[in-house]
Amino acid sequence: MKLPSIRQMAEELKRIIIRFPLVMASAAAGTIAALVLIEQQGPTKPTIWFPILLTSLVGFFLLLGLAMLAEKRRWPPALRIASQGGGVLLLLLYGTSLPLLPEGEPAYHIVRFLLLMAAVVIFALTIPFAGTKEENGFWHYGRILVVRFLTAAFYAAVLQISLSLALLALNQLFDITIPGERYGELWALLVGLFGTAFFLAGMPGELNALEGRNDYPKGLRIFAQNILSAVVLVYLVILYAYLAKIILAWSWPRGWVSGLIIGFSATGLAALLLLWPIRSQEENRWGHLVWRWFFIVLIPLVVMLFLAVWRRISEYGLTVSRCLVVAVALFLALLILYFLISKAKSIRVIPGLFGIIALLLSFGPWGVFSLSEQSQKGRLETLLSRNGLLEGGTIRQAAGAVPDQDIVQISSILSYLNEMHGYGAIQSWFREPLKEEKEGRPVRLRPEEVTKKLGVEYMRGARSGFGSERTLRARKQSYFDIAGYDRMVTGLFTGEAGELYGLEDAGVTCTVSKGLKQLTLVVKEGEGAGESLTFELLPRVESLYAEWGLTNPEAIPLGELAIDAEGEHLKARLYLRHIQLEQKEEGLEIRNLSMDLLYALKP
Repeated sequence: MKLPSIRQMAEELKRIIIRFPLVMASAAAGTIAALVLIEQQGPTKPTIWFPILLTSLVGFFLLLGLAMLAEKRRWPPALRIASQGGGVLLLLLYGTSLPLLPEGEPAYHIVRFLLLMAAVVIFALTIPFAGTKEENGFWHYGRILVVRFLTAAFYAAVLQISLSLALLALNQLFDITIPGERYGELWALLVGLFGTAFFLAGMPGELNALEGRNDYPKGLRIFAQNILSAVVLVYLVILYAYLAKIILAWSWPRGWVSGLIIGFSATGLAALLLLWPIRSQEENRWGHLVWRWFFIVLIPLVVMLFLAVWRRISEYGLTVSRCLVVAVALFLALLILYFLISKAKSIRVIPGLFGIIALLLSFGPWGVFSLSEQSQKGRLETLLSRNGLLEGGTIRQAAGAVPDQDIVQISSILSYLNEMHGYGAIQSWFREPLKEEKEGRPVRLRPEEVTKKLGVEYMRGARSGFGSERTLRARKQSYFDIAGYDRMVTGLFTGEAGELYGLEDAGVTCTVSKGLKQLTLVVKEGEGAGESLTFELLPRVESLYAEWGLTNPEAIPLGELAIDAEGEHLKARLYLRHIQLEQKEEGLEIRNLSMDLLYALKP
């Protein structure tokens, strides 16, 4: 195979830039923004480069879709320029809505970005063939784009690994210092310039000719018929077995099943799309069966999905994640109605409807952010009013004791608002601002500080509620004192069965009792051979839960998690880094532990 010359590559790049000038400009802007942010090791102070990066990513697919639409419809130059200009204006509008510093900002900015990315990717895949009857052309266009994208990603990854090894070789063999940022910058260049140029070079030039194609890759047939079909079948068996369990036990579906149903639906829809061109072929009975029965099989699962998410909503209100699950359930329900009732049965409806829903969810009073914020504000208002903490739209100190279960819910809602939306919806209730100046910029108060303004103690979890799991963990960036110890083992892990993972040492053996109530350390050899130390785990965990479990269970000072034991020839200290436990009627039960062990063998 003859490799292309530099002149040929330059000519190809010139052709791409002429064909997609604004698309390449968006890719270049995003690459520059990524390089600057990596060099700065992240946006540590307000910078325009963060909005430029996110806007460029959205802009790449939006402008690409508009460019391909113009080619498909053979728009005159004036209309092409106008459409691209309109796309740029939309991008500028979106860019101005982004924060200059993501750190400390509500998470909805990132969730909205992901929704918009889904919408514009679908837009680029579907818009050229919107309003046409070229079903086969649409399928081949989508296949070309997906295959080209995956190929570009694979080539970029191979180059990244190869060039990173070359940089590492320079560092190891010639003592040339290679800063860690260079590896990230290399990836940004490979993806932002090489990857995008390679991807755009493979865009079909004559879209109107795609309708007449009838080729179907053999590898795709094997993947769709053998691999994807097996995955769909496994999902189906598990979900229908669980559905039978629900009916026989007359129990409510668990929220966790939502992910399994969504996974089954996504896999099944992928199989439908991949098998579409060969669905009617006599030798492809599997494709015919999938297209005939998939949406019928999906009906009870979608009902179960609605029930699972509705239970969570009825108990705890709407959140962004629950809104998204409802949107997926609605999307699947609409697909079922369309493919069972409509005679057309166009595959373009699948990605098209998904893209429209993703776009609608990202903004407006009907969007996931507005709905979830108002739902949680309403729940908080009810709780505060019921306990006399909110009267006439103003926060007041409680006259009496507030029940623990209400404090837990108030704390949970404040944590959610702080992380996802900020306190804008409830600021008017407070006389003081829920922000404070730190390093020259406003920073939201922590939920613990807001609950103090209410006159109650911040709580996480509940004192009752048997069967619910709890987590205790050390504060991030915790450092322990190793003075007096000469050996350390980090990352010890044990589950309910008491099997310990991570200890490999000739000096001691370590065992954990079943139920994780005790840990025993035994000297294996030397003068103190046979001496043992026992750490009482359960009493310490119970005291930790009583002190920290309802206030700040995921930021416990490491010193509070230490257990000391000392004998004649052995002394040791155990740090309980992460504790997963379950509250049952008879008391707390430890499910698993992650620990660090310090010890010293004394002569």
